[in-house]
Amino acid sequence: MVMTWQKLVKNLLTPEECQPKSLPDLKEMVEQARQEWLSAQYYYNTVTDKDLVDHAVYMMQAAEKKYVYLLKQARQAGITHYPYPGHIEEDSKLVY
Repeated sequence: MVMTWQKLVKNLLTPEECQPKSLPDLKEMVEQARQEWLSAQYYYNTVTDKDLVDHAVYMMQAAEKKYVYLLKQARQAGITHYPYPGHIEEDSKLVY
């Protein structure tokens, strides 16, 4: 029985598993938050049950706040990549 506990503790506390997992890149986090926000908007626009409207609004607002927060973090970190067409900086460079 003692041997089993020792094996269990040894397996649970291996150095590989004690290392914290690295966070995703900030650009990836911003993109993921954008996708979550778009999904929440779609859910809000397609929800048909009146009891779920409040839930859809909550999800959309929470996703938007997360996205805006991560955008601010990206700006502070100097990330200025805009991969989406129609961004203001891209439009200002176009010749009409």
